[in-house]
Amino acid sequence: MALSHLHCSDIHEYHHRNNHKDNRANNKLELSIVRQIYLTKYTEDISHNCTNNSSPGSRIRIARQARGMTIKDLAEASGMSETAIANLESNKKTPKIESLRRLSKVLNVPIFYLGCFEQLPENTLGQRITKARLFHGFTSQEFAKILNVNHKTLRSWEQDKSRPSFIYFNTLKQFLKVLEDQNFDCNEVIEKTNKK
Repeated sequence: MALSHLHCSDIHEYHHRNNHKDNRANNKLELSIVRQIYLTKYTEDISHNCTNNSSPGSRIRIARQARGMTIKDLAEASGMSETAIANLESNKKTPKIESLRRLSKVLNVPIFYLGCFEQLPENTLGQRITKARLFHGFTSQEFAKILNVNHKTLRSWEQDKSRPSFIYFNTLKQFLKVLEDQNFDCNEVIEKTNKK
């Protein structure tokens, strides 16, 4: 069996069929193959996401480049470190809502675009509340404070474990309206950015 054609499931079988005296060499070979397989898969996933502009990292990079900024420029303007920006763009880290707010302001693009929030489902009331909260750029604690509820209560609503009482519906409606009003055309967001 050629090593270049091994799959993850074949490694264990290969190790047992070719029981060499030097197990260390086999273990190193095995680890090397596993690392290569996972690295290739990870690289393909990231590459696919960047091509389709469907990851926050690729969208941050595209918006930064559309503004003619380097990673260093964006780091200085947003108050974030260059390492943090690089990690976000390479999808090594998932951006927190606070980071997206900073980047959105500097790059002059909507938070929903950078966070890929238009891709979130909205089949239930809880999903719609979560999506609207993220579109507005609020953490769950911030949104709970705005609604004057405990953040555990908000989490329960977002997870569809309970429903908001009638007194909260009018306030929530104002925030949910963004899902009806919002234009989700991501190509248009970049075109507008390029013109500015």
